[in-house]
Amino acid sequence: MSITLLLRQIRLFSQVELSRLWLTRRGLMTLAATAVVWFFLLRYAIAPATEILQEPNFQKSLTAAFGMLGLHQLLNWPAPELTLYWMLSLILLPFLSLVFTANQLSSDAARGTLRFISLRSSRTAIVLGRFCGQLIVQLCLILLSLAATLAISAWRQGSISWQAIEAALLISCHLLIVLMPFTALMTVFSAWARSSRLALSLAIVSLGVVFGLLSWLIYHQPGAAFLLEYMPGAQIWQLIPAQGWQSLQLAALPLAQTAVLLLIAQQILSRRAL
Repeated sequence: MSITLLLRQIRLFSQVELSRLWLTRRGLMTLAATAVVWFFLLRYAIAPATEILQEPNFQKSLTAAFGMLGLHQLLNWPAPELTLYWMLSLILLPFLSLVFTANQLSSDAARGTLRFISLRSSRTAIVLGRFCGQLIVQLCLILLSLAATLAISAWRQGSISWQAIEAALLISCHLLIVLMPFTALMTVFSAWARSSRLALSLAIVSLGVVFGLLSWLIYHQPGAAFLLEYMPGAQIWQLIPAQGWQSLQLAALPLAQTAVLLLIAQQILSRRAL
């Protein structure tokens, strides 16, 4: 298969995933659920905490307590709303990504749809197309929630600065990269499992088992602690105090994890009887 045809098929599969978000009842329900979750977070978590974050005494305490960890750099964001959004998103979105992207391939395989699709496209294109489509969907949700955060910041300050817009763009890039290995992980399990629930359960159990085994190994062999750095999401704690576009240098690990997981998913689907 030529590269041009492969890219065309990937684009078509991505468009299908995007249309499912905006043109189907399930997609609109996902948008509504996301809007409700972020409304409560913005209204009852981010907005009240913004006032606390701006207090000089709190800033001094944060610098004194976490200065060695670099967390005081969170105070350098152009808007406190973005600081809180950044911290909440890095913690919550990876778990939500596992839930939202669990149904990439499994239900279509159970219904026999994948057998029909594979007659006119390669299984590599199916895997990459569904993965890219899920990333685009998540990017849309990130941008919508960021737009709401900027709107609250602009309402409080009376205006919005270019620095805040640039910071929002940086946040969206980082969050998309952070979600890549989690989305690819669900591509692997959805290519193997017969249902989205089973795929999600296998992903959660597998992550727990791997983390448990690594913890046991590190307890007996402390020198193996570096293996934790290769777990999906391991760079999140490094990202929290990160500032500026130079922080994108931390993207190498999640991109490598994503590539490996997608290769595994492609191999599983290519050997699976549809």
